Amino acid sequence: MSSSGSLEPKRGSYTVRSTIRSLVWTVYAPSFLLSLGQGILIPVLPGFAKQEMAVSIGLVGLVIAARYIGTMIFDVPAGILVGRLGLRRTMTAGVILFGLSAIWAGLSPNFGSLMAARLLAGASFALWSISRHSYLASAVPTDVRGRALSLFGGISRIATILGPLLGGLLAEHVGIRVPFYAQAVVAGLTLIMVLTTMRNMVEPPRAAKRLNVFAELGGVVTRHRRDFATAGVASVSLQFIRAGREFLIPVWAGELGLGEFRIGIIAATSYAVDSMLFPWVGYSMDRWGRKSTGIPAFIILALAVALIPMTGSFGGLLIVGLLAGLGNGLSSGFVLIMGTDLSPKESPGEFLGVWRLISDAGGASGPVAIGGIAQVVTLGVASLATAGIGVFGALMLIFVVKETMQRSPRRARSSDSKSGK
Repeated sequence: MSSSGSLEPKRGSYTVRSTIRSLVWTVYAPSFLLSLGQGILIPVLPGFAKQEMAVSIGLVGLVIAARYIGTMIFDVPAGILVGRLGLRRTMTAGVILFGLSAIWAGLSPNFGSLMAARLLAGASFALWSISRHSYLASAVPTDVRGRALSLFGGISRIATILGPLLGGLLAEHVGIRVPFYAQAVVAGLTLIMVLTTMRNMVEPPRAAKRLNVFAELGGVVTRHRRDFATAGVASVSLQFIRAGREFLIPVWAGELGLGEFRIGIIAATSYAVDSMLFPWVGYSMDRWGRKSTGIPAFIILALAVALIPMTGSFGGLLIVGLLAGLGNGLSSGFVLIMGTDLSPKESPGEFLGVWRLISDAGGASGPVAIGGIAQVVTLGVASLATAGIGVFGALMLIFVVKETMQRSPRRARSSDSKSGK
């Protein structure tokens, strides 16, 4: 018994290291680049829509939401394509469309064209994220899933530190359309990396071809209806408040008269706090369960969003941005990990397509709802309403959502023996 107990930590550490090594070039590195590209537009897009298109604050919210709407619309088709075409083709298509959408947005002469480009960006993100998520669901062992996937979230956040700084700098000193073309360049680099490394990617089993796709999706929804109605609703709340943070901080900074570069500094420092937490978050999720970081993440994000309209300077908004980064950092990989925990081992694509559709509804509705409230009432009321969604999500996790972490039999026996059972 003692020898077995002494070997278990070494075995666990080896599993984590080997899992991470296997994901470096197929998942971590290309995701870093794509997250860098996405971050470029965070400080730029609201000002671009307002200055170049001369639209109201409500339509600014719609532009920000367009990427989420496009993703939500294409989540289920992307899940079907992963099951039918495989990971390599869908991942490659996603990166190509991401680059094309960036060029289209940069060349957009009017609001309608910009909206269409952002919807295409959302569709590309659905292809990329569902294929990547399906691969992680099949490649990452349950016992190390929290650490491996939170590292994935942390790497993405590190990239997003650099993205807003680069985007704000380019917009303010070169031209407000230049960040879109920089995003296209990053997409091109990502495509090269994917094409170079994906031949080493192990494909999970594909779904058998079925004549009635809608019946299969209906079966997925029926079999997992409780998971979608509980954990799925919590994920909607988290994505809503995340998108609200992405909308409210730049827009409020604009109301304070801050330029794109200073907005980029706020966004970058906020994501810097995000990126520092993933080692502890991953360990906590594997040790004490997914809720151990999810509940405080909701509470801190809600507090930060509620404080946004109470700031009146660059320094005050920077502090709130840091608090929001702390909350979002605690949720590193939360939606990804819960979906992976709940997905079936065989052919997870269809389940993950529906899961992402539900969770992305929060990101799609967030900026639209917040912008609409701000248009009708005030930005301060919109912030408080967004904070309320965060409180609701925390209550869902505490009282309704079941813990999704399931220990392997080996670890369960080890835990029981240590507790004297």
